[in-house]
Amino acid sequence: MTVLSSSALSDKQRVRLSQIEQAFAVSTDQLHTIVKNIRTELSLGLKNDNDSSLSMSPSFVHQRTVPNGTSLGMGIEASGRRIRITSVTFDSSIPHTSTQVFVTPRGKSISAFFEYTAFCLREFLQSRNLDNEVLPLGITIGLPINEERISEQAKEDSLDLCGRNVARELCDVLVRGHLPVRVTSVTNNAVSRLVAARYGDKSAGIAASFNHGVNAAYFEELANIEKISGMAQGLVAVNTEIGRFRSKTLPLTQWDHRVDRESRNPGARPLEKLVADQYLGEIVRNLITDLMDERLLFTQQTDVKTISTEYTFHTAYMAPIIESSRNARAILETEFGVLADESDCQVVRTLCLVVADRAALLAGAMLAALVLKSGSRSVALSGVLFDVNEKLSTDAVNTMRGLLKGVKVEVGFQHRGAEVLGAAINAASI
Repeated sequence: MTVLSSSALSDKQRVRLSQIEQAFAVSTDQLHTIVKNIRTELSLGLKNDNDSSLSMSPSFVHQRTVPNGTSLGMGIEASGRRIRITSVTFDSSIPHTSTQVFVTPRGKSISAFFEYTAFCLREFLQSRNLDNEVLPLGITIGLPINEERISEQAKEDSLDLCGRNVARELCDVLVRGHLPVRVTSVTNNAVSRLVAARYGDKSAGIAASFNHGVNAAYFEELANIEKISGMAQGLVAVNTEIGRFRSKTLPLTQWDHRVDRESRNPGARPLEKLVADQYLGEIVRNLITDLMDERLLFTQQTDVKTISTEYTFHTAYMAPIIESSRNARAILETEFGVLADESDCQVVRTLCLVVADRAALLAGAMLAALVLKSGSRSVALSGVLFDVNEKLSTDAVNTMRGLLKGVKVEVGFQHRGAEVLGAAINAASI
């Protein structure tokens, strides 16, 4: 059993947990097959007759030129709830930054949202005396972008920007507001983080993020990208949208199928739904409610209304629950009003660990495929999933290294907001 066996568990609980562990198990052979299949999809996505589940969108971004002066970066959360603005002044080897986060009032229309972004920019510029000259602005957003338009409504709580030209609509409100800002680029967050990684480490070739969604970008030779053939040689950033990867080899369980079926985007982003912070807690919650129905969990009289509600069991709960029964009991009682005995705590700990272990294995396979496809030996990682679960992060990196069989890979971790810095660097370099 994954969690150390406890005398508090009944025979029925032990048997059921063993069945669940087997359902979530991923063998080394399966992982190697997944790595191979991801590499195949990454290559297919670069061809003209794109028959891949991955979009593989090229982006011409800053790589090696040293930016100068002052530029701005604006990060728009996929949910639209927060807007992060950063000014970056490049006058030394270490850029000077100033950042402010704005919370978007709920219930705004899309048009009102863009008006609010202009208001935020005005406030930011005036409070820092940056409104005396026209500054380049790079925009980054956690949604797929195709030819400057948002190409997919991807997340459970994302802002409905599908089909909108963010640069043009924001430019319109900036012009009406007479703001001294020039929008120079709109990039996906994965590409922006890659730009930031390359600025700090010239050998960085991959940036992978594990947030509410999962994505990665890497540098590819132009000669290998059929869809933009005929252009000069060199490197171009590619937004993989790797969370879209689908394959019969993915280890899907009945609980994964249920979470997918009841999601905002059924059938979309299969890999993401097995790894991302948005979904891991929900998978655990579905396991919990099934064991409740089977009378194997929370059998004493208690209130289970909250834990029976979708997306109430946050992924951030998993790491502390795995750590100890004491933490498990505290979270169950404080966050859900559930009275849990020792066997309940052991069961929930096991469920959390089983789901987290599988996510780490699949994340490691994803990283290994990116290293093999790109040829890069330097990977930048980021995301709230790794921020709140250090063990999952460590296990994912170890899985990657095990699958690469001795290939030495340098791994760095980017700070929160790296995508906004990347957007500003890109803006200053265009």
